[in-house]
Amino acid sequence: MTPSKSRTSLFSKTLTACVASLATCVFSSAQTSPAVTPSTQTTENVVQMSKFEVQSTQDRGYTTSNAASGFKTNQELIKIPQSILVITSDLVKDIGATKTSDVLAIGGASQFYRGESVRLRGARTLNPYLDDAIENVPYSDNVNIDSYEVIRGPAGVLYANAGVGGIVLKSTKKPLPFDQQIVNATITSEGTYRAEVDSTGPLGNLGDARVSYRAVGAFQGGDTYLKNMKDDRVAFHPTMQFDFRNATIRVALDYVDIDSLAGGQNFVLPNGKLYTGAGRDEGYYAKGIMENHQQNRQRAALLFRFADNWESKTSISHLHYERQGTNLLPQGLNLATNELTLFARRNYQRQENWVLNQDIIGTYKLGSMEHQSAAGFGFTDEYVRSSFPRSTTFGGGTGAQAFSISNPRMDTVVVPTFGSYVRPESHGSWTNNRRATYYYQHQATVIPDRLILVAGWSAASLQINDVPDVNARNTAGGTRIVQFNENLHRYGIVFNPLKDVAIYVLDSTTFAPQGNSNTRDVNGLLLPAQVGKGQEFGIKTSLFGGRLSSTLSFFDIELTNVAVLQGGLSPITQQPFFRAAGIQFQTGWDGNIAWAPIPEWQIIATAYKGTVEDQTGAKVNNTYDNLYSFFTRYEFREGSVKGLSIGGGASKTGGNYFATPGGYIFPTGVTPAPITLESVWNMNLFASYVVNKNWTVRVNVENVLDKAFALGAQTPIYVDPSPPRTFTFGATYKF
Repeated sequence: MTPSKSRTSLFSKTLTACVASLATCVFSSAQTSPAVTPSTQTTENVVQMSKFEVQSTQDRGYTTSNAASGFKTNQELIKIPQSILVITSDLVKDIGATKTSDVLAIGGASQFYRGESVRLRGARTLNPYLDDAIENVPYSDNVNIDSYEVIRGPAGVLYANAGVGGIVLKSTKKPLPFDQQIVNATITSEGTYRAEVDSTGPLGNLGDARVSYRAVGAFQGGDTYLKNMKDDRVAFHPTMQFDFRNATIRVALDYVDIDSLAGGQNFVLPNGKLYTGAGRDEGYYAKGIMENHQQNRQRAALLFRFADNWESKTSISHLHYERQGTNLLPQGLNLATNELTLFARRNYQRQENWVLNQDIIGTYKLGSMEHQSAAGFGFTDEYVRSSFPRSTTFGGGTGAQAFSISNPRMDTVVVPTFGSYVRPESHGSWTNNRRATYYYQHQATVIPDRLILVAGWSAASLQINDVPDVNARNTAGGTRIVQFNENLHRYGIVFNPLKDVAIYVLDSTTFAPQGNSNTRDVNGLLLPAQVGKGQEFGIKTSLFGGRLSSTLSFFDIELTNVAVLQGGLSPITQQPFFRAAGIQFQTGWDGNIAWAPIPEWQIIATAYKGTVEDQTGAKVNNTYDNLYSFFTRYEFREGSVKGLSIGGGASKTGGNYFATPGGYIFPTGVTPAPITLESVWNMNLFASYVVNKNWTVRVNVENVLDKAFALGAQTPIYVDPSPPRTFTFGATYKF
């Protein structure tokens, strides 16, 4: 079976199933009675169309009583036996960040690198999902994101590919039933400028269907704080929605084009401090090595209510992603000679990703007991083509060159052009991941407002078709097709000693491929899939009418076949490589609180403390021990400063640990030892002022303390440095 035939066959089946589902539901809706009018709270702009989703969390502050879509249903957080934190639209706006990892730092997730990376409960997990669909891209833009849901612990019963530490769901901005047009413009003290547009509202009727739209876009350019670094972006996200009796059909396009770095390549010293001897703005980037990341996505969804308490959601998406650029990347650091060695490489990656999800949910009574049943399936067909050849001409033919760390003179470096490498079509490897999940989940309210039982099961499968690079030195393993199957479960109990206080316990499992579709061992072969299980118990509150929502959980997680990035390059493939560390244990506690003591004041805080160890009791490479974050806002609604809002917050990751890294030579006289990154509070502040009903002005201050530290780190020589104290000035026009 050839790769092209396999992909065509699965995509055809996927498309046929989706069309059949759409046709059946629309046909049925024409025979059902009365239109279902969306409930709208115009005072808060809270729009809920169905059990499956909340269309908007704007103007709700930082607190929410419900998970927008966390477990395939819009449900009260206190009734879910798992730790969930919702980062609302208002909080995203106040943080002022455009990178997912920068936003999630306030939500209790540590940065692996600055982009779409996620680390939960001490260790790396997979990149976020977009409206329940696996995305798996390294860099994106959040102009189209309404809210984030941070789900801690195994969730593989409902989400294929879910990591054992948890997952993050991104909910997109959807059409609203009222007119709203927003134009936002910002400029930073470093010279980065950005413009955003968000337009939505009803368009009228098309026959019996109500038509609405939303168009969101962003344009970003200008200077950044690091030498020779770009962060240019173009994003456009149009969406059309048709509400026809009991059915809602939504179609959307996503276009994102980003010119950015291949990864942070500063480095830390043996004491964990960021090296700044060459200047705070030195990133060790030569001119012309920024990569281009382009996404083209098509999405469609059908929500159908076929009875008062029964709904269906069908969604399909296709993502085409391309990454390309010429790079100089760190190969080794020699602190005895004070030299950083960079090697030249061309990066080319193409991804095609098809996702089909079908979910059905209903609530009903059997006798005096209330039940909720959810069932469905998810299919993913992901094709990744990678071509990362090293230069044969750079560095006098060696492919690498050493630079002084204090005076690298990167502007004088001539980087091999993209066209000087072999064509991507004739070089590289490809991987085809096919995932399937069939699930059923049942919730029974045994005692109203007192006792809920939850049980979920799924049959999960993963097929990996791996074809290594025929032109490289990693062909010994040859082409291989591997199949993994697991039966997963999720059992939970929620007990309410008081109506607004709940105690819960959870036992769950998960199953997923490695965190990177190109995660290979020293010989260039893919590592086996990860299998994990977890137990946790905790306490939740939803006090004062939902104004105080909190969770405190204690967990014990076990994961097998964990991929750990090794220092340096494989002597066989000349590529970064991983190894399976055996068994990984994650134990500890975490918690979060979202509180609005008074309507004008919003507070959110998170905490985590735990350990990540292997089967020998040794600490696992690139894991962390603790994380704390908080953010707050106060809005003046009376007096001479009416319309002014002030706030801010901070986050800090502690105990971020690296075993003695390969390619890292310590200073003369210093014994090689593990490196622990310096733990620093990253503090941000903001102030906004509503001038009138149309105009709002704003200032954000990033890294208020102006600390230089590793904000993200994949290895001690692949480090994202913190930006200096940066001011962002903005103005918003709303009409």
